[in-house]
Amino acid sequence: SARIVGDVIGKYHPHGDFAVYATIVRMAQNFAMRYVLIDGQGNFGSV
Repeated sequence: SARIVGDVIGKYHPHGDFAVYATIVRMAQNFAMRYVLIDGQGNFGSV
């Protein structure tokens, strides 16, 4: 996760990391999106 966030911030979004982390968490939640896009491990905001 840290490597992905670093790559995204370095290439596309140099304004901060919170939006990137929030997006990754949202993509791992089965109740937030129609299809789960990533396999979250650990605490990814389960209900």
